[in-house]
Amino acid sequence: MTDAPQTRPGNRILFVSMYPLRDVRSGPEVRIVNLLAALRERVEVDLVSGARSERRSAWLRYFRTHRLRRVSGVYVESSSALPDPVDIAGLAAVKRRGIRVLTYVRDAYQLFRDEYPAANAWRGLVGRAFPLAVSALRRSSSALAFPTRGLAEAVLGERAGEAVVLPPGSPSPVEVPRDPSARSLLYVGDLRQAAQGGATLIEAVDRVRRRGADLDLVCVVRPGGEPPNPPPSWVRIERAGSDEIPRLLGGVLATVIPRAPGRYNDLALPIKLMDSLAYGRPLVVTDRRETARLVRSAGAGIVVGDGPEAMADGLGALATAPDEQLSTWSEAAHRAARAHAWPARADEILRFLSGS
Repeated sequence: MTDAPQTRPGNRILFVSMYPLRDVRSGPEVRIVNLLAALRERVEVDLVSGARSERRSAWLRYFRTHRLRRVSGVYVESSSALPDPVDIAGLAAVKRRGIRVLTYVRDAYQLFRDEYPAANAWRGLVGRAFPLAVSALRRSSSALAFPTRGLAEAVLGERAGEAVVLPPGSPSPVEVPRDPSARSLLYVGDLRQAAQGGATLIEAVDRVRRRGADLDLVCVVRPGGEPPNPPPSWVRIERAGSDEIPRLLGGVLATVIPRAPGRYNDLALPIKLMDSLAYGRPLVVTDRRETARLVRSAGAGIVVGDGPEAMADGLGALATAPDEQLSTWSEAAHRAARAHAWPARADEILRFLSGS
């Protein structure tokens, strides 16, 4: 547990992160750190974070020091794993004191195992317990927040109207000029997961290359996230964190989010979408409901059909687009990133916690 500088007495919130924040490389941790920084620009923030055992100790220390007396609200970033009983007890105790608690549920892929099968028996067990965990979080919170209304409906059913819709935030625009010779498509994610569409993307790029398009593919993956077979020579695998992506952008023509058809993918709004807006490159996305809606409304790129052939058609249109059109898409992406910036999300959270 750490504290913000003592700059605004009486204007303090408690931020609970169910993720450790020591090695900030993956999407959830990056989101939390950005949001935490935006909140700390506005109010004093106490932090309870870490793995289960760390949070238990932090909760106990927090109650023993009576710092809760100065807290005006609590914001919680829940994880894909189950909350600890101490988390539930701590939040319930806070709520009983009349302090507002907003708990963010970032995803619910556990409810869609046909699209996101459990990697092992333990994760399968966690997935089956997910509805019970959400129910416990709902009872111990003033409200639950979700990235989209559709996701709230999938998790809460007829109680979805009680949820707060809090889309992911976008980092500040990355100002990396596009090299005039840029021909790379940027994909960030696990190539082995069918729901993320990496294999379909590789096949689509192969088809459009056979048609004569000068495109290649840069895949940013975690260790072990590459396909089981050696990829084609025009696929470059980069094992990097999100903070390392800007160094790749000079040669990037567009970013691609090729998520496969499915109920969950229609409801979710990937954090990587908001990151891609900040990269200032045209987006090529498949027609998943929430993702496509944002890209279309922003005018930030191309929405393509499903399957390698339809995807190849969209990539072909991208490859032949004039520089003026590419720049128009890029500028729109940056405008959308500013509109969805983390400070805007922080303001929404503080408005809820203050009851306004």
